[in-house]
Amino acid sequence: MLWTRYLPTLPAAMPIMLLAAASALLLLSACQPKTPSQTSSSAAQNISGSTFHMVAAPQSAAEIQALMQQAQAGADLNTMIQQLETLMQGDVSLIRQEAAFRRAQLMLEHGLPKARDTMLKVMQMHQEHALIPYAHLWLARWWLQQDDGNRALEHLTLALQHPRLTHELVDEVFDTGPALLQNAEESTAIAWLLAAAQIDTAGRDSWLRMAARRASMTSIKQHMTNGSLSSELLPLFALYAGRAHLMNGDVAGVADIAALLSTLMPQSHENEQLQAWASGKISAATIGVMLPLTGRYARYGQQALRGIRLSLAALAFDKYITLRIEDTASQPAGAIKAYRQLANESVNIIVGPLLADATEAIIPYLKPAIPVISLTGRTHLAQRSPALFIHTLSPLVQIDVMALYAWNHQAKRMVVITTEGESQKEAAMFTASFEALGGEVLETLSLEPGKLDFRDQLRQLRFATDDDVLLSELDEDLNVFLPDMDMEIHMPVNFDAIYLALKGQKIALLAGQLAYADISHIPLYGSNRWQDGHLLDDRGRYLSRARFAGSSISQQTNNEDPAIRQFKLEYRDVWGDENTSQLMNLAYDTMRIATIMTSRLGLKKQALLLELRDQDGFPAMTGHVRFDAAGVGQKQLDIFSIKKGKIVPAG
Repeated sequence: MLWTRYLPTLPAAMPIMLLAAASALLLLSACQPKTPSQTSSSAAQNISGSTFHMVAAPQSAAEIQALMQQAQAGADLNTMIQQLETLMQGDVSLIRQEAAFRRAQLMLEHGLPKARDTMLKVMQMHQEHALIPYAHLWLARWWLQQDDGNRALEHLTLALQHPRLTHELVDEVFDTGPALLQNAEESTAIAWLLAAAQIDTAGRDSWLRMAARRASMTSIKQHMTNGSLSSELLPLFALYAGRAHLMNGDVAGVADIAALLSTLMPQSHENEQLQAWASGKISAATIGVMLPLTGRYARYGQQALRGIRLSLAALAFDKYITLRIEDTASQPAGAIKAYRQLANESVNIIVGPLLADATEAIIPYLKPAIPVISLTGRTHLAQRSPALFIHTLSPLVQIDVMALYAWNHQAKRMVVITTEGESQKEAAMFTASFEALGGEVLETLSLEPGKLDFRDQLRQLRFATDDDVLLSELDEDLNVFLPDMDMEIHMPVNFDAIYLALKGQKIALLAGQLAYADISHIPLYGSNRWQDGHLLDDRGRYLSRARFAGSSISQQTNNEDPAIRQFKLEYRDVWGDENTSQLMNLAYDTMRIATIMTSRLGLKKQALLLELRDQDGFPAMTGHVRFDAAGVGQKQLDIFSIKKGKIVPAG
């Protein structure tokens, strides 16, 4: 029997027994044991190690379930509501209560008058009912219909905080909430982020970092004292908030947070760290800068220098810092000369060089007591000197993060799609990183250069990765039950996710073609190379299951991180626009680390080298960075998804 992969329309005259047999076999293809991505793709299932106890989903009475199904199928709404009102007058208490909730749900969904008041009244009457957290979700959706995302987010937060939260409800809340954060009021956004951190322990650090960046000092104090934070989250939130204020040069803010945590949790490790930051005295420091300011790469050096100068100008204690700038002239020999000059001036730390060959050239001359933070993407160079640190936004340093993220979200078998150039290097590194975790890369598809239509290649990938074991079993079963029928069967693919080592413009083009080739409902992963300004060219269609690493600064709106908003305003005041480059942002962050460590905390030589490798890392606009033992800056980048045509945090 010849098989292809798509289901036909069965003939209406087929005998009942054969119809039943065919239906059973067709259902078999949907009910076979599924791949990890199919069985564990939900937000709730991806939450690991949660300290928040979730209960089982409430069971619906059969008669009410039937009425709700009829309503969803388009039955007369008034009739459905009347029948629910009849059930509300019945003898069984549980049915009466559920009928009241479901009646209010239908009223909300269809925008009937007094729907919200009706639901609030039902919730007040039955405060311990299992449908209370669901009612908050229904109210959130109603507020979205009224174009009030802030009120919607408030109800989603209440749903997350409810003791009768269920796994299926977590899916709904995490699917809706992140898209509302950007335009929500500060207090509402922070409350949701902290609730998300309590539930999603796998993404806890990301949610807490976002909350700390977003929070004003008033909000920080409020959430530390109002009981909204568990004893587990309180010190972590305080530490993230304190470090954010430290990196912004807000000495008084760090002291306030440290004093508060000292009162609330004096024995915590986080309190010790905050006290150390708060007690540091501002001291004079000399910071060296070596960049290609002339020659072939001068325009890149000038971009980085803009970021460095803006970072220094934004500090309240900039008068304590002396800047020594040397030109590497875009040459290794120029880099050696520049380094020797700076070392002779007894600088505390050096920012730069920018180029890989310049960085490599100065390694033999590095003095162990003068840290050098290079902006090159050649991370392996850091291993050659304990004084050398690498801080970069190269997508290649994100590979381990994304491989681990995919692995933790139940992806064990992957397909990698790439194209020529830098993409191939990214694809090879992802494959190596993913396989080192124990995963398997089944196929690596290299897109033909210069083409726009990849449907033929994708169809070939589709057929090459069908679940042939299941196909063989179905073929054998149908030969027994329906030997005379030629049927086309839709088969599940035999992989869990796809890593797209591509730029955003190519992703936008490819997403629809993947769906055309029947490769849909599969998680898609990628790096911040997706953020090239073209990812949403098709409004994010077919990308609802995409996840990619990114920096916070590229995703902010005017209501987001105050530090990033202030940075953009300052840049616009000086240069007339807000279009900063990735290199400039990276240089800004690097200079901020250098100034805080040397002048704000007064660290020098070995103490400075040790603090740069602190495991807590440094908040930064381009992504929280932690320098590992080799000196490579590991970016704890935020993970983003696409919801309703917008790029939003995914946790």
